[in-house]
Amino acid sequence: MAELRTPIVEFSKITKSFGAVVANRDVSFSIHHSTIHGVVGENGAGKSTIMKILYGMLEPDKGDIYFKGRATKIRSPEEAISLGIGMVHQHFMLVPTLTVWENIILGKEPTPWLIERESIIGELETLRKEFGFQVELTQKVEKLSVGHQQQVELLKLLYRKSDILILDEPTAVLSPQEVESLFEKLQNLKKVGKSIIVITHKLKEILKHTDSVTILRQGSVVESLATEDLSEESLAEKMMGHKRAPLKYHAEQLHQTATLKVSSLVLKKPTTQQLNNISFEVNSGEIVGVAGIEGNGQQELIECIAGIERHFKGQILFNGRDILEFDSYELKQSGFSIIPPDRHFEAVVLPFSLTENAILGHHKEKEIQNGFFLSKRKTASLASHMIQRFDVRPSDPELSMSSLSGGNQQKLVVARETLRPVQFLLAAHPTRGIDIGAVDFIHQHFLELKANGTAILLVSSELDEILKLSDRILVLFQGKIVAQFTKETANERALGLSMTGGSLS
Repeated sequence: MAELRTPIVEFSKITKSFGAVVANRDVSFSIHHSTIHGVVGENGAGKSTIMKILYGMLEPDKGDIYFKGRATKIRSPEEAISLGIGMVHQHFMLVPTLTVWENIILGKEPTPWLIERESIIGELETLRKEFGFQVELTQKVEKLSVGHQQQVELLKLLYRKSDILILDEPTAVLSPQEVESLFEKLQNLKKVGKSIIVITHKLKEILKHTDSVTILRQGSVVESLATEDLSEESLAEKMMGHKRAPLKYHAEQLHQTATLKVSSLVLKKPTTQQLNNISFEVNSGEIVGVAGIEGNGQQELIECIAGIERHFKGQILFNGRDILEFDSYELKQSGFSIIPPDRHFEAVVLPFSLTENAILGHHKEKEIQNGFFLSKRKTASLASHMIQRFDVRPSDPELSMSSLSGGNQQKLVVARETLRPVQFLLAAHPTRGIDIGAVDFIHQHFLELKANGTAILLVSSELDEILKLSDRILVLFQGKIVAQFTKETANERALGLSMTGGSLS
């Protein structure tokens, strides 16, 4: 095991509770100088909580943080920044209408009365070149790709002289090439003395790019160790507390019926063409994956198929019938189901109970009605059935949805959307931001649906997920399908190149 250097941050017996829920329990581990340190665990394990405590967004109930060997109280992000601690959140904190350089200095302007534009841009240009960032400082952030926006966030931390960089799910929406570029930059930052903390669910990235890792489970530290001592299987087992079960693939069936048919789909917005002549089919008993870097038409395709966006040219047929002829309830009752891309804004109502969330979209069904009203007993029974079938924890139907981890929230959404027989399932980013246990459960469920004849359109930025589940893969780039692959011809390199408009030739 490689010898680790002097700690720059030490957590000592940190405990943090939210009501009856203990998010961190006696958490102790160290971050060392000039290393990349991973923090992993299932949803609800306490990863984000402990990092928010380090960044001053939360205060611990008990325990101490030692910064450069001294016990230190960090009561706000401002205090953290003054100590040289910076954080890049999963959802970027940028103002789209401002330029790159304006976003970088925002809140940390050199003088309160006069902004010397040329001087600031000159200083930032030196910083940009020193660390190999490829962003145009005078470009507006709204014009940048997701990967370049992330570079802006990193430049903000460097401009603020951060020595400790916390990155929360930094590769969630990046292409493989952007992921490699990010970690190349992080390695360069490490070489000049920066200490980097990466929170992620992606075990391959932990194994490939970090020096050490802390594993959390149910709020407590399982172990901190050098990454070189781990394999993907051993890391997953430590996170989950048991061995990871392999997916069970079912016998292949002939794909004969085009359940969903998209023909010459064109969607224009005032200034740009979002979708350009999109045509494809999804057959019964088939999973078709849609890959692409975020912002290349996936969201618009989802909205057209889901019926949210109706001002498109071309045609979308479900079982031979124009999708625009259905109302939403009739569509659902016909076996058309959707797992939305953003569960908090589109799939659940966080203050509602699990029971109330479980019956969304099913509330007109006679099985849960008592005359003109919903039956409390029947709705509770239906919710309990979903909770048990999908192993949602905690299992109390009266708990609020907000009390569940992301993975358990998503399992209930999948349970609800596949409660009745499904002929077509639009699964939009179904495992984004959830832990490997929930990912495996949902993947196995999709394979079972496929075996029963469901046609599934899987839109995902997770290439492992696309490659693992899809029979065919479509790649979207700038609103066009630029490549198609079969299970046999697809690989991560070819997909990654296609996603950026390139090719193997």
